[in-house]
This record gives sequence, structure tokens and C-alpha cells, in this order.
Amino acid sequence: MPRIAGVNLMGGLLAAIAIYFVGFLWFGLLFDDVWMAANGYTEQEILDSFNPAIFFGGGFLIPLILAFAIGWLLKKTETTGLGPSVLFGAKLGLVLAAPILAYGFVYTVNHSGVDLLLDTSHSLTGFIVGAAVLSFFD
Repeated sequence: MPRIAGVNLMGGLLAAIAIYFVGFLWFGLLFDDVWMAANGYTEQEILDSFNPAIFFGGGFLIPLILAFAIGWLLKKTETTGLGPSVLFGAKLGLVLAAPILAYGFVYTVNHSGVDLLLDTSHSLTGFIVGAAVLSFFD
């Protein structure tokens, strides 16, 4: 199987789909109303600003980059197996994603702790799921 940055292409693509699916679950099914309330959005505002190219294209590009970055880091650290990969994904989420997402809490007007919790738990779960998927590919 071809590789990108040393990461199995199929593994990277499946991990990206899994990370994207976590976002769909978080913000499309499970916590959509909570997220909108935390940010002061209405459903109509979301519908009015909907841009399929940004929503689907950009929305998938981010997990694609993350999946290959996680895969590359797993390879560089020689992390293998489901358990160690999941733990590695959790560590990445806690030391990279959570602090970066905290900028939004600090510098936005509403300082929404709920939004920070949703964004951080989404990213942490995505990193864990992505790393888990990648653990099955050499």
C-alpha cells in the first residue's frame, strides 16, 4: 500500500474518516443544541451561513491532516498496538489540542467553558479514535 509521510495511505484515509465522523457525532447529533447555545447561535444563523465547500471540504481537510500527522508521530515514536496508540492519541489531544483550543476560551468575548469542553472533548476523542484506527495499519 502506498504511503504518505511514512503512513499507510488506507490507514490515514480511514483514520481521517473516523475523526470526521467523531465531529459529525459531536456537533451534528449529540451536542448540536448545546454547542449552538454555548456560542449564542441560532439554527437559522447556521443555515444562512452554510457553505458546502467549507463545511465538507474544509471540514474533511482538517481530519485528513490530523490523521496523517498522528500516523507520522506514531511511526516516529515507534508506537504500535491498539493500547499504546490510544494512549498516545490521548496524550497528543491533551498536550496539543486542548491548549490550542483554550485560546478560543481566553480570547473570545463569551469565554464559554461549555464550548471549551465540547471542543476539547471532541478533539481528544478524535485523536484517540484516529490513533486507534492507525494502529491496525503498518
